Amino acid sequence: MPEINISKRDVIWGYVATFFQMASGLITLPFILHFLTKEEVGLNYIMLTVGAMVSLFDFGFTPQFSRNFSYIFSGARDLVKEGLRDQVGEETDYRLLRILIDVARMVYSRISVIVLILMLTAGTIYISHVTDGFTLVRNTLVIWIVYSLSTFFNLFYTYYSSLLVGKGLVMESKKAMIASRITYIVLAVGLIYAGFGLLGVALANLISPFVLRYMAYRYFFNAGMKANLAPYSSTKEERSHYFGIIWHNARKIGLVMVGSYGINRFGIFLAGLFLTLEEVGSYGLMTQLVGITVSLSANYFYVSEPQFALFKVRGETERLLKRFALTMNVFYLIFAVGTLFLIFCCPPLLELIKSQSVLPGWPVLLVYSLVILLEQNHSLFSSIIVVGNEVPYVKPALISGAAIVLGSYLMLRFTGWGIMGLVLVQGVCQLAYNNWKWPAVVCRDFQISFPRFLQLGARESLRKVDDILHRRL
Repeated sequence: MPEINISKRDVIWGYVATFFQMASGLITLPFILHFLTKEEVGLNYIMLTVGAMVSLFDFGFTPQFSRNFSYIFSGARDLVKEGLRDQVGEETDYRLLRILIDVARMVYSRISVIVLILMLTAGTIYISHVTDGFTLVRNTLVIWIVYSLSTFFNLFYTYYSSLLVGKGLVMESKKAMIASRITYIVLAVGLIYAGFGLLGVALANLISPFVLRYMAYRYFFNAGMKANLAPYSSTKEERSHYFGIIWHNARKIGLVMVGSYGINRFGIFLAGLFLTLEEVGSYGLMTQLVGITVSLSANYFYVSEPQFALFKVRGETERLLKRFALTMNVFYLIFAVGTLFLIFCCPPLLELIKSQSVLPGWPVLLVYSLVILLEQNHSLFSSIIVVGNEVPYVKPALISGAAIVLGSYLMLRFTGWGIMGLVLVQGVCQLAYNNWKWPAVVCRDFQISFPRFLQLGARESLRKVDDILHRRL
């Protein structure tokens, strides 16, 4: 029976990869803020927002392909829309693997071509508008074309990660990603320092995906794999059939991604139409730094998710509640410390590195941090619901995303509130339902009030500290 083993080394490389994902932004950020003009910084955040929008075109295919590749390497003889077939073989079905690889290539080649066409047409018109006819930033059109090409290749090679993860080559997948991130950091810093400006960042973003593709290809398509796949090919009918199977669940995940983008990213896109690039850069810098705070704060929760699932399956509700309360208490504490650091320490640090862009004033930082705290809070509570194999929040996510997009447009179009207006719209729309709904549902299921939940988290944190001090872990 084929097996997929995840070792401790896979976990360690996963942590290292997460570090480099964050580090690539943190290491290059001081150089970007110091050497690039305010307009270039603003345009950079707009391009990052467009890149996040482009990721919506993936529409949930990546996790679906990864999961189904895993089924095949685990011995599945066929794939179905929901659940699993009973037929499981002793060896990998390489004919089925060949078909699914061809489906993945078909999907991502079409997605990447569509995205490239949209970026070079509608995207070019938008960039022309926000840069006053390509005049506010040097080499704007060249930068945009290079960035569009980098987005094309990033999307086109996405399925390589699904292949490696699906086969259980987690460590190899992380190594390829780390090599790609290191390449990006070295090139971006070197080219910025050499005077290429934002064009240097775009060129680094164009070259780095080829490193990922090269290493991923070498890891997966070794001589044995090539020999096993060589006798097989796929027909148009087979590709169409298995695309329908993949699409069945991918669209559900994609809808949640669309709502999430409307909530967290679309504000910068709209800001580019109504605010100056300097203001866009300030807003983008704030969202990036708060996003890093969120990643650090919620990391313990995400590391604990496998345990959440284990406790849920075993019906160990009390252990699940205690571990969940502990992780949330850690989240609250780290987020509070990060917010204080952001408000009191980041502005002087930006002055120290002579940043061309500045953060918004402390009232905006404080309100935005509170909005994101409540948003991430209900998101983590929602994740506990998903542990029970339920996804009840697709419609609320879409409605909230649409409301935030509409509200942001109206706020920018008819008021002069600027960045604070965007922050308030996001906060009010989320407070109307999601912020309180999902924590209330989880607390009801656990039969505990929210104040008692907080008390439990504090007690579990003190117990954990006591255990560490007495070396009982």
